[in-house]
Amino acid sequence: MKCPLCGLEYSETEAVACRGCPLARSCALVRCPNCGYEVPAEPGLVKAIRQRRKKQHEARRQG
Repeated sequence: MKCPLCGLEYSETEAVACRGCPLARSCALVRCPNCGYEVPAEPGLVKAIRQRRKKQHEARRQG
């Protein structure tokens, strides 16, 4: 994921989960570990596309 506020790239596992709000059980927000900005979690399709593009980019740099 990339934070739209500060630009940090991080994985959802690094993001601080929402805690303490009444929507905590059904909340789909993740918090940037750098600035604390909360954004919706990336859908699975977006994650798959991002990973594929990253692999293609790395392959081009190596080859």
